[in-house]
Amino acid sequence: MLPTVRRLLAWGVALAVLLPLVIVLVLALGGLLAGAGDSAGGAICSRIGLAVGLAWVAAVVTTAVAAGLLTLEADRQDAGRLPPEARQTADDREAAGR
Repeated sequence: MLPTVRRLLAWGVALAVLLPLVIVLVLALGGLLAGAGDSAGGAICSRIGLAVGLAWVAAVVTTAVAAGLLTLEADRQDAGRLPPEARQTADDREAAGR
């Protein structure tokens, strides 16, 4: 599972960085087409810009979830390397203090 999450994180970061550039280019093209009198082309570019914007939001959310999963997995692996007294839960420490 970890290689898949790492790959997902890499793709999510790449898309989160590149998709805003695509959005700007598509919207600029739409403005250029609308200014040249092609209102249908401008409307199509606006719709494509909206779709790419939604894909960008999905990429950002996917990146955040993948980063969280990797962080939780790293914490779990680090907890396995701790000495037994460091692995005590808060309830165990509270009971020992009484």
